[in-house]
Parts: sequence; C-alpha cells; structure tokens
Amino acid sequence: MKRCVKSIMGNTIMSFRRLQERLRDEGWFVEWKMPCCQSCAWAEIPDTHQAGPFEGQEIDLSRVLFNHEQDCEDWDNEETCSACEGDGYYDDDDCGYCDGVGSITKYLESYEADGSLFCFDGTRKGVNQLKKILPIIEECGCSWYWDKSGKTRIEISWD
Repeated sequence: MKRCVKSIMGNTIMSFRRLQERLRDEGWFVEWKMPCCQSCAWAEIPDTHQAGPFEGQEIDLSRVLFNHEQDCEDWDNEETCSACEGDGYYDDDDCGYCDGVGSITKYLESYEADGSLFCFDGTRKGVNQLKKILPIIEECGCSWYWDKSGKTRIEISWD
C-alpha cells in the first residue's frame, strides 16, 4: 500500500497535498482553486493528465475532485482597491481592477486553509468512485463529511 506521508526539506507536508499526490498516483484529477465557480471549473478540466504517472492519458471525469475560487475566498482579508479607493469607479466607469466592487478578493491557498468543499462527478459512477477513496482520504490525515450521495458536495478537512 502506498503511504501518504512525504516530506519537503525534512518537514511533513500538509495533508491536502499528501492527499492530492496520493490520488494523482491513483489516476485522479485533483486540484485546488479551479477557476470561478463549479460550472466554469468543470469546463476547465483538461482532456488529459498533465503530469505524473498518468501524464498524457485521458482524464476519467468520474475520478475528479476539485474546489474552485468561490470556495477559496478569504473574506477576512479583502483589500480596498487602491485604484478606485474602494468606490468601484475609476474615470467615471466601473473600475477595471476590482470590477466595480471596490475591493480585491483574496484567495486561500491549500496550506492556509484547514479544509474545503470539493466538487466531484455526482453520477452513480462518480459517487461509487468517491466512496472507494474515502479510506485514502483518512489515511492521508484528512477527515470528511458527506452524505454519500451525488446531491451534496464532500467536505474534506485537514490540520
């Protein structure tokens, strides 16, 4: 059985990265902070694996696990847009830096977070694939909360 513990310069890497590497070794496409929302993110999944032992092979969409930018928004650390000074307008038009919102959204990286909701294929095949990797999620130091249906997203947390 493959182990989930790897190290970088002598330090154990956080559990999400271990999980990501382990699942990629099993042929899964696993990503953090895919573009925009769930719909946009699904459209951005490449046709083939870009690296690792499955490089060049077609991605099986029933073996996909990802979150997206909306899942990673860091509401506690938004910054006032310096271009429009928080007004949302610049030269009498919507500010092009903050899209007229007045603030710049910051996003958490996986090492800054302690968990997230993740998207997966909600078909019967996708649900069965996800059920198969629940022990791997736990082996990698993560915990999960999910009703084991295709109607809800899985929440995975780590320390």
